[in-house]
Amino acid sequence: MITLTDRFIKILADQEADPDAVQEIVRLVFASPVTPERIGLQAYLYHEGIGVPVDLDKSFQLAEKAANENDGLGCFLLGYMCDNAETPDQAEGGPRQKYDHYDAERFYERCANIDSRWREPARLWLGDYYMDMAQGGDPDIGVEYYESIAENNSEAAGKLSDYYWNLIMPEYFEDEEWSAQLFKWTTIAARLSPEDYSYRMGWIYADGIGCEKSFDKAVDYFSEAYICGNWKGAEAIAALFESFMEEHPNQSEADRAACEANIKKWKTYAEEIQPYQAG
Repeated sequence: MITLTDRFIKILADQEADPDAVQEIVRLVFASPVTPERIGLQAYLYHEGIGVPVDLDKSFQLAEKAANENDGLGCFLLGYMCDNAETPDQAEGGPRQKYDHYDAERFYERCANIDSRWREPARLWLGDYYMDMAQGGDPDIGVEYYESIAENNSEAAGKLSDYYWNLIMPEYFEDEEWSAQLFKWTTIAARLSPEDYSYRMGWIYADGIGCEKSFDKAVDYFSEAYICGNWKGAEAIAALFESFMEEHPNQSEADRAACEANIKKWKTYAEEIQPYQAG
């Protein structure tokens, strides 16, 4: 079933800069039956100034009303406004405020448990919140929020990869559970965001972190990183061949010549794009 939100998002994504499309969105929302979903979308229109003037007070009133009726977008917007000091009482200041930045967590948690398209970004925010020792300060909970969406969310998968990578590196700390988690989430991150995580996946296979060492798979991931524009991928392949030659000093002349040709080739590839990335 296509929802009002589905239609709203499709028009906005396809024709955001088209004034006619913007007015179509406004007509679509305001002409729809009054439901929590419609109220939440109205709050979003006033918050972002889509087809209407930006009006944070009105956005807040509508978001609060939608949230009181368990609308995902209403809860998400209230969380965002609390987090960014956009609620009217925060803007005005004073000793007693109905909402402040501490309430952001509460509204995002409500949103995270409502079946809506806003649940995923709410869980991502909560993951960040609990990972931040100056805020939530509980990485175990942060990991749980990331894991709840990371199978299909590149940002969450990447943050899990980063988390376990930082636990293990730079001084390699042998922990089977951490290594297994690093392998799992970096594999997913490299699938969803190869330009960001193929290079790390190459080193995971090269070093055998959470997996068996694999020269071929390491080369495949480093090649993918290079194809995505990362010169370090080419440099890493050259380094792999150099290490291979050191570990196999009794290679035949033909095999040794092939390795040397690969080293030269991949170093050249790295040098060709490195200046552009540095600039």
